[in-house]
Amino acid sequence: MPIREENRETAKVIIVAACVVFAVLLVISLVVGLVSLASASSRKNKLQRQLNELNLLVERKDADLQYYMSDEYVQRIAREYLDMQGDGEITFIGK
Repeated sequence: MPIREENRETAKVIIVAACVVFAVLLVISLVVGLVSLASASSRKNKLQRQLNELNLLVERKDADLQYYMSDEYVQRIAREYLDMQGDGEITFIGK
């Protein structure tokens, strides 16, 4: 049973239309993917900057903590706020 010329033309139009729709969907998918990738990259850079800032803050706080745990800090606080003196020290009180 041979295919009529009309049916061939209709089939060609349907195939071409399907290919065009498929190509448009591929382009839209590509654009959405690129936008999503750019957004994710931007967010990653922002989070990396925040991480670097927080790491610097942690380093500073760790240094502060080490100082607060040192004998030097304890002695300074004892002298300044508790009016204490170290071994072998003589307290001078002015008039």
